Amino acid sequence: MSRIENVSKDELDARQQKLYDEIMRDRPRPQLSGPFSIWINTPGIAEPSNALANFFRHQCKLDQRLVELIILTVCRDANAKYAWSAHEPLARKAGLTPETIGAIRNRKQPDFKQDDEKLIYDLVRELLTTKSLSAASFDRAIAMLGRDRLIEAVSCAGMYCQVGFVVNAFDIPTNPGGDVLPD
Repeated sequence: MSRIENVSKDELDARQQKLYDEIMRDRPRPQLSGPFSIWINTPGIAEPSNALANFFRHQCKLDQRLVELIILTVCRDANAKYAWSAHEPLARKAGLTPETIGAIRNRKQPDFKQDDEKLIYDLVRELLTTKSLSAASFDRAIAMLGRDRLIEAVSCAGMYCQVGFVVNAFDIPTNPGGDVLPD
């Protein structure tokens, strides 16, 4: 159970109810969950977070398969169980192989068959480990992704670090029926 109780839509003020509807419109779940179940209490955080999440889901130039690879890599590093349970099926749907997902889940280096996946994984692991990118990594990423996609990749990793903090700090339970990430 979460450390903060979920609120029902009828308990929210008008601004929060509108935001609740916006959040739920793109998320096929029976109720508000995940970090948004916390952020809904603070619309000034929930609104831009929803816009940024929707950008990564619908508008970014980076292939959705790579977005989900970033998310799973960050979630595994943070042991963000809720976010993993929500995004593992999305990663499969986006085209990540079961072998890649399994390796990340088990904290192993995946045997990537696609260069862009290896680049993204290496980039995110370096960011998580050193909080920066070496000149060589930056140059490699710019050459393969270009400026805009690199900005998206780094920003996506940052956003899901935020998600990991929230779901872990507030003890958000996994999605029912979702993959349960081991410690």
